Amino acid sequence: PELEAELQLDRLKPRPSRRVLLLRGHQSSWQEALVVAPGAVPVCRNLTAYLRDKAEFKDKLSPVALSVALTLPREAPGLVLYGDTLVQAQVGGTWLWGDVTVVTRGGLIPTTAYVGTPSVDELSSGVPSLCQCPQHPPGTLP
Repeated sequence: PELEAELQLDRLKPRPSRRVLLLRGHQSSWQEALVVAPGAVPVCRNLTAYLRDKAEFKDKLSPVALSVALTLPREAPGLVLYGDTLVQAQVGGTWLWGDVTVVTRGGLIPTTAYVGTPSVDELSSGVPSLCQCPQHPPGTLP
């Protein structure tokens, strides 16, 4: 089966005012269908984001809200997804301009968000681990 994953950066701001964008495509969101198969190795996506120049926006102190959501495709009748399907984190304050570390249920993610497909076992237990992919230095692939 497939899951639809969606990442939203600075999601509490209107789209034109978002302060954080993905390096590839310069958008504040990302969507992709993720295939979940029993026994399959988790698939990871390295999504690098950047903070727009400070001169381009007024709000420099409020936190940046990030979220990753998993949903079933609309054309998946009879399937039910339960458990934690939304992971949210905030980074911000005066340290927004330095190295950023996001603390999630899956651990620490320095400056780069990793989105992975949860295993079928994790979905059936109701606790998908979205952020436990191997961490590679930015700009490198496994």
